[in-house]
Amino acid sequence: MYFKEIGDHLQIGPIRHNLTRSLGDLLPLVHEEAVLALEDAFPLKENEWKSYVFMPSLLKVVTRISNRVLVGLPLCRDPEYIDSNVHYATAVFVESYLLYILPYSLRGYAHRLFSPIPGIVDRMTNWMQPLIDARREEKAKLGQSWEQPQDALSWLMDIAEERGRADRDPILRIMSLNFGSIHTTSITFTNALYSLLSRPQYIDPLREEIDQCIQEEGWTKAALDKMSLLDSFLKESMRLDFFGVYVGQRMAVEDCTVSGIPIPKGTLVTASLVDGHLNREIWGPDGDEFDPYRFISMEKETGKRITSVTTSISSLTFGHGRHACPGRFFATQEMKLMLALFLQTYDMKLDNKDGARPKNMWVGLSCVPNQSASIMFRKRARV
Repeated sequence: MYFKEIGDHLQIGPIRHNLTRSLGDLLPLVHEEAVLALEDAFPLKENEWKSYVFMPSLLKVVTRISNRVLVGLPLCRDPEYIDSNVHYATAVFVESYLLYILPYSLRGYAHRLFSPIPGIVDRMTNWMQPLIDARREEKAKLGQSWEQPQDALSWLMDIAEERGRADRDPILRIMSLNFGSIHTTSITFTNALYSLLSRPQYIDPLREEIDQCIQEEGWTKAALDKMSLLDSFLKESMRLDFFGVYVGQRMAVEDCTVSGIPIPKGTLVTASLVDGHLNREIWGPDGDEFDPYRFISMEKETGKRITSVTTSISSLTFGHGRHACPGRFFATQEMKLMLALFLQTYDMKLDNKDGARPKNMWVGLSCVPNQSASIMFRKRARV
């Protein structure tokens, strides 16, 4: 083995095993939270068209939905807790860029003097420590009759107890999970919705599929799994509107040669997203064009189902292989649920003159959707 991952990832186990196995059981809770979060984020009067700057509102929606399965009620609905999680993820991104341009000798001083992160960690501790204490007391009081909450905080508390870790360990790991999920999910979903609203001819086919699946299965995992066009649309959006130029950073643990290229020990290596996602030898002459039916057509041609969670060397949004993103099953379920709810609940259009997709923005080697673009919403009249 020539390469190793960077960092300690104990929080990955509960996501890979507990969360993924519980997707069906958790969906009613996630659906409930999503419905309420959308009502709070996009309040509308009857027959009213109203414009919202989309990305800031969506960040709060995603944070609230995700934390329904990370820390549960009532904390997931606390506005200050939600804002602090959004602020933390943003602060980490900003500080990492700022520290990168400073000389190494000054980074520690700059962090101690200017970073908002320690203060955010203290606030998170003030919110979560009482929750941890209350769960421990209830467990001690009720013994085997205690019903453990099915959320990530409980699973991480178990790991901390088994390993003799301090209470702050699960708190920091919840923050790490929020950091890793809030912005990635929000960016991916925003890209998909921008792409849809700039191609409104696909709205009705998607609504027809959603309505049919919900009528047959209700708001269940089975219904979301049946939404093949919705899934193909989301995967095509991820293929064309990716986070940046690379994914999957690893460090060489010894000198090695890969494909004839010498790689010294300590070298950081990564995989190119652009070469796989836009390669016409793989995707055909229309490989740089948006085709929401692409993966449905590929399944008919090859007999192999390619879904939004499928990874390959030409589909690297979630990485690939043994270290592919373990949270991708929840993330895609969350995004499909949100897109289905948006389409069922609202009429939507881009708030610009020509209806063109807002241009993405490059920040260094990272690509993000337009942060200031607005979307017009109106509640749909349901027959």
